[in-house]
Amino acid sequence: MTRDIRNPAELRRMFGANLRRLAQQYSSVSELCRQLGINRTQFNRYLGGESFPRPDVLDRICRFFEVDARILLRPLDEIDRAPAHPAAAALSDFLGSGPTTLTENLFPAGFYYATETELDEPQPSRHRLFQARRLPQCTIVRGYEPHPVMPGLPPAEREIQGIAACAGQQIYILMSCRASQNSRIYLVTRGTDENADRWRGVAICLSKTTASATTMRRILLRHLGEDPGAVLAAARTARHSERPAPQPVG
Repeated sequence: MTRDIRNPAELRRMFGANLRRLAQQYSSVSELCRQLGINRTQFNRYLGGESFPRPDVLDRICRFFEVDARILLRPLDEIDRAPAHPAAAALSDFLGSGPTTLTENLFPAGFYYATETELDEPQPSRHRLFQARRLPQCTIVRGYEPHPVMPGLPPAEREIQGIAACAGQQIYILMSCRASQNSRIYLVTRGTDENADRWRGVAICLSKTTASATTMRRILLRHLGEDPGAVLAAARTARHSERPAPQPVG
């Protein structure tokens, strides 16, 4: 039998040390716990080497930090990790908006309901739902265009993906369907006090399928968090209230 068998206490301490290093990418442990969906007291027990996470919680931690379960067994320096994505350096060094800059206070993770309104019309004309997810290297967004906007297309072709960053207090989000279909840029600022769950600004919309290739609209984002009831209700609203996109003339 090998003599270098480690006892559970040693493994817990090593996991805690690995987790502390991973957590250093975030300025707030409370914010990190919210994004992971882990109780702060329990997370502190992990950091202090007092306990191991359940398998499902460990899977959540590994997916979030883009590591594998070897963080339970080996020091982080001994684990081969994927190289940092070039986008992380571009966001941090050139745009000044790395993962620690776009904070939960500026743009919390979770689902958002977006309402676009034409500049010369009082009634909303575009509705969509998307999710913002914080990763160690950046914040990504993902959603789907409603059926009336892209009728007859499967979900894979209506999928929207993008990235969120910030310049000071202003948030900018670039998102698009595949092959630059229905691309848009949101430039928004968070409200204060009673409007803290809303972001207002402008949407610059680019389309390959309409006569007017570029349009500008007013945009309102409402944060729904992770509440399933609110998310499902917003999805139904987006599906049934969307007006079909105008078709080219001639």
